[in-house]
Amino acid sequence: MKKKLIVGMLAAAAVMQATSPAMAEYSERRPAPYPEAPPMPPPPPGQYLQEGSLEIQSVTRRTGGEWYRISLRRAASLERIEVAALAMRLKIHDASVITEDGRRVSIREFRNTAVFGVGSRAVSENLNLRSRIVAIDILAESYGGYADVRVTALSTDSRPQLVLGNLPQQPGGNGGHNGGHNGGGNNGGHGGGNYACSRRADVTRSLEQQDVEMDAWSRRKNAASYNSVEYNMADRELKATAARMVQIAKSNEAKETKMEKLEVLGALYFQKMNQQSYNSTQYNAYSEVGRAIFSAMENGLKLALDCDIRTTVQLLARGDEYVGKMNTYSYNSVPYNAYSRMAQQVYAAAPNFYEQEVRRLDKTFMKIDEELDENHRKMNSYSYNSVGYNSYAAIIRKGVELSQGSLRRLVPHMGSLQRFDLVKHFDGRKNAYSYNSLLYNHFAAMKEIAAR
Repeated sequence: MKKKLIVGMLAAAAVMQATSPAMAEYSERRPAPYPEAPPMPPPPPGQYLQEGSLEIQSVTRRTGGEWYRISLRRAASLERIEVAALAMRLKIHDASVITEDGRRVSIREFRNTAVFGVGSRAVSENLNLRSRIVAIDILAESYGGYADVRVTALSTDSRPQLVLGNLPQQPGGNGGHNGGHNGGGNNGGHGGGNYACSRRADVTRSLEQQDVEMDAWSRRKNAASYNSVEYNMADRELKATAARMVQIAKSNEAKETKMEKLEVLGALYFQKMNQQSYNSTQYNAYSEVGRAIFSAMENGLKLALDCDIRTTVQLLARGDEYVGKMNTYSYNSVPYNAYSRMAQQVYAAAPNFYEQEVRRLDKTFMKIDEELDENHRKMNSYSYNSVGYNSYAAIIRKGVELSQGSLRRLVPHMGSLQRFDLVKHFDGRKNAYSYNSLLYNHFAAMKEIAAR
């Protein structure tokens, strides 16, 4: 019995050995639980993507966003576009590309995106356009603070060269919201009705980065032995860094940078200059950069006024501010002269600005006379014949002209009793001023106009 059992076990083992190769072969042929994706074929020759990037700093926080145009220096066929947040959070409301033949093609993936933050990005699908692209328009809004973003374009043609460019009026929809939005300024010319205002460039970050580098080379130079290899190399790099900063400060982007940011940097560089030995490499470097910054402020003043000033009161306050800052610097220094010229430019614009404001708001002689009183008070806060004094005198003369013109137009529609009350009113106003002064003579003339 035992012998039969042993023989049976040996036979079973032989059968299993005979079937093992077949089972192994089946196991090797058995499909995987899930199908595997085939490996991506390598791109054909000449199809490797090349990318060009551009940073947009301080994207607007205005509800609904602002349009930003990114132009290509040379038209190119783009495969896709990416937008990454570098600071704060961002939402893209809409975007499109403009082709060489003038077509506008919407980017579906950039329409009402979710809000995304640093480290995240929005990516378009493959554009698959036969025409080459000349510009990208993006309607974006910052959340939680002013966002900085990087826009990247990828192409198989060549490396796209991107520049931040003005956006023309959009056809309908959101694109037209900026043309007069906020109702500021004179006939929409001031206070935000301008695409250049909505996407002003900002060079402060670039300057700050170069400034850190200049400080580092300055320390290396000071630590090296005079005229050593290390000393001379640090000296060359210091001068090269200063030259780059001057180039940035002289760029068109610098003129578009907000005035208050440039003022901070300009003051900082002259402060650093005064901490160096006179006529040293560091002294001359900071002097050159500071001069370039204040020059950029002067060159960008018109845009600053167009974007930031909505009323004559704001315009005059800006002039007063520049006079105050001018007096904090040594007479005839670079900052002193820059603030002096900017104050004169602001004040010179005030009379015409005020006239347009009066006509646009249809101010009557009563309102104009109230403003004459205030401007007269400010005029007397300045030294006689100073820039501030003469500028307020000019706007008072313009106010006198406008007030008398307003009364002349209204008198024919007034009754005798109303005009008699005005005669007494102007007689009282006249006597509040010195005999034969500008406003004394004004109210005397107003009294005569009302009595006719």
